[in-house]
Amino acid sequence: MLARIANTLYWMGRYLERTEHVARYLRVQYFTTQDAPISQSRDFVLHSIVNMAGIPWEEQAPLEEAEVLFQAALDPGNPMSIFSTIANARENARGMRNVLSSELWEVINKYYHFVNNYPVEYFKTKGLYDFTIAAGEHCSLIRGYVDSTLTHDEVWALIRLGIHLERTAQIARIISCKLYDIFILTEGRENMPAENYQYTVLLKLLESFDMNRNHYKSPPDREKALEFLILNIDFPRSMAFNLRQVQYFLRKLGIKDKSAHSVGFKVGRMCSQYRYLMFSEIDANVGEFVADALNKVYEIHDALEKDYFHA
Repeated sequence: MLARIANTLYWMGRYLERTEHVARYLRVQYFTTQDAPISQSRDFVLHSIVNMAGIPWEEQAPLEEAEVLFQAALDPGNPMSIFSTIANARENARGMRNVLSSELWEVINKYYHFVNNYPVEYFKTKGLYDFTIAAGEHCSLIRGYVDSTLTHDEVWALIRLGIHLERTAQIARIISCKLYDIFILTEGRENMPAENYQYTVLLKLLESFDMNRNHYKSPPDREKALEFLILNIDFPRSMAFNLRQVQYFLRKLGIKDKSAHSVGFKVGRMCSQYRYLMFSEIDANVGEFVADALNKVYEIHDALEKDYFHA
């Protein structure tokens, strides 16, 4: 397969996955203020959204709620917004229509038009919940069509590779954002009620609250939340699970562990580390561990771009 085609399909998967995580972060983080302790103000939530969504904002400038939400979701001038990201995904899909099913193209196109035609003023005042729920449903539908209407060949594997690498990155970003939120809330001092509430929010941000409770048979806390989202190899929204999926799709594409600098080697080393790692080994420096993992994901992407997509 031509490098240009492979790159386009890979990025289509990444863009689609990214929109879902931004939409869910907006909804869960915004509406947590209704049940949160008094110390967790709306301004705190908006700062968290700005941090996660990568919105450029002057540090001392006051945050305007409607503008923050607009820039994260519907701003065509923000390359990280849901609008820009689904537009990029649609453009990639449009260029690949000859290798995609018509059904898959139609659901991607439908998602784009839903976002493109969503009333901005309605979104700013009362449309956030409905918009973000619908965005998540569109993403789930698209993933279903990827798996059920494509031959499980190179095209399918490249899209899934993009999905799982992006999901690994988004999980790491969300964990990092919440660890920073907790540090700001507690000012570095122990505050178990505030911390545990934020770890519950973290689990909900990654749709893992119920499975976490089922797994540990007890309410979530710091260790249970972080161990589950980083190291659990059976949960689809953990870093360990998605790294294994990345490794699987690399192998399906015939990308082997050739040398210490190869993408296959980089992924394989991370998978091996996560397979045998105990949470107690990273507990004291979990923020640094997650930040380092995110940098390694970026290195994996760079190696893919250099060795396979720009050949």
